[in-house]
Amino acid sequence: MQRPRTRWLPLILLLLLAAAGCNRPAPTPPDRPPAVESTQTATATHTATATATITPSPTATPSPTPTPTATAQPIQISDAVRPPEASAPSPQDGAPCGLVDTLDFPVDPPLAEEAYLIQGFGRGGRPAGQHAGEDWGLLDRPNLGAPVYSIGHGRVTYAQPLGWGRDKGVIIVEHRFADGSRILSFYGHLEPSTVTVRAGDCVERGEEIARIGRPRTPPHLHFEMRSHMPDEPGPGYWPDPASAGWTGPSQFIWNNRMAASPGVVWSQRLDGALLSVPASAVSDAVLVTQNNGIQALDVADGTARWRVAVADGVAGAVLSADGSALYVLDQTGMLSALDLPVSAEGGQPVTRWQIALDAKEDVALMPLADGGVLVSAWEIVFHELDGKWELSGQRQMTAIAADGDITWERTRPSSLYWQPEDDRWTLAGSELVLAVPGNDARVWSIDREGPAQWTRAAGEQYTVNGDQIWGFDAGTVYQLQPGTRSVVEVASLPAASPGIEAILPLPDERLLLAYRDRSDRRLLLLDSDGALIWDRSFASLGAATPSLLLAGNQPL
Repeated sequence: MQRPRTRWLPLILLLLLAAAGCNRPAPTPPDRPPAVESTQTATATHTATATATITPSPTATPSPTPTPTATAQPIQISDAVRPPEASAPSPQDGAPCGLVDTLDFPVDPPLAEEAYLIQGFGRGGRPAGQHAGEDWGLLDRPNLGAPVYSIGHGRVTYAQPLGWGRDKGVIIVEHRFADGSRILSFYGHLEPSTVTVRAGDCVERGEEIARIGRPRTPPHLHFEMRSHMPDEPGPGYWPDPASAGWTGPSQFIWNNRMAASPGVVWSQRLDGALLSVPASAVSDAVLVTQNNGIQALDVADGTARWRVAVADGVAGAVLSADGSALYVLDQTGMLSALDLPVSAEGGQPVTRWQIALDAKEDVALMPLADGGVLVSAWEIVFHELDGKWELSGQRQMTAIAADGDITWERTRPSSLYWQPEDDRWTLAGSELVLAVPGNDARVWSIDREGPAQWTRAAGEQYTVNGDQIWGFDAGTVYQLQPGTRSVVEVASLPAASPGIEAILPLPDERLLLAYRDRSDRRLLLLDSDGALIWDRSFASLGAATPSLLLAGNQPL
């Protein structure tokens, strides 16, 4: 049985639809969850060509008419970067060296762009256990003698030129946050003669505090973030550092930079996944899977509204097309439909019906346009061949109506391919429109009659905005026309990898894109014709793949 993957996701409320240049007061950094660092694979870019007459798959859809392909217009991208909002340290009660405004990396600050990670947090390799920190080196220059910087405003709690004996000097700095929390940053393998700060000294973010020395291993910086041992070096390795007071340094720093960035109202640590929300479903809450259940978080402040426990673990979950119901499949194959409370009235979800399905492996749930749900899963099939029973696997699709009746069951065509957690689908009219990646990429429509294939690909991601369906790949924006099942290219972006990472339709028929190239990450706002209105850099928010959601008419 395959358990759902657990990941850490930062929630960021981006208030970037106001006019550019608005001044805001520096937000108070909330609790800092670690961010996920992941890389999205680039998708193929389709070249605009003359569109031939489209012949739809055999369904009740009317015959299409020839549709010319529009000349794709290039979108120009500027290079202005919006850094986190910073402030000088200001001594106050409980924080004699000031509060943290944001955090930088300890080498080549602020983002360690000319540095690299030699060994990560939690890695094994020694009898003493796992690595309790990170080892850092510099690109294209010697590590020996390289400057080491304080990651943030703070007070030195320990500084010894030979704190680690033959492995050289150690400095520990305590950092205080506006919410009353604190964290310790640890710097090891320092050149003894450069350890000149003393316990009780105040240091600022970006201040050089020492240089890398020559331990018994090749020169590098050993860097930790922990909540304990403020005045002793510690071992550097531990059987399970994550459960004994240490945390992943890079994840901690990235998340704090997100919290201090302009436009971030709140952040929340999640150990599950954000639920996919159909474009037609408007909500002022965010739904997440975590701790064997589903939880609704208020968009305004991140507080929990309600929680549904799933004793056997969540295998998959999705909102209905109108957002009024939640479909949850547990690890035993039990599918539950829950009526959600009206946000203004409060309350808890109420179970509408339950049905047992043979759906336990590689499960994917998607909403159907009529209010039902589509369940796809891998199933084991026994069949007789030449007098012998053989075992094989196949993908099974089951369409369940809003009242719990099974509408149809099909063996999924091999070319209709998607993975659990794929987001290459959208709802349009009476159909679920699904993108299929790969060399034979195609668009599929699924309704009460079953699946039907289009004859042309149109990107790897899809969304609905008003009466329009948009498709995207790494660098091209498409319009899809379900009535004729035809595709038009409307805009192209500069060639980049991975290119477009996320898309969000806005209530006024505009589109918000998250776009990445080799040097920057940007939010692009397009009008209903695909023309660029403005772009904003969000490179300072971290390296995790973004999720753009609409909740309460606000982009999230």
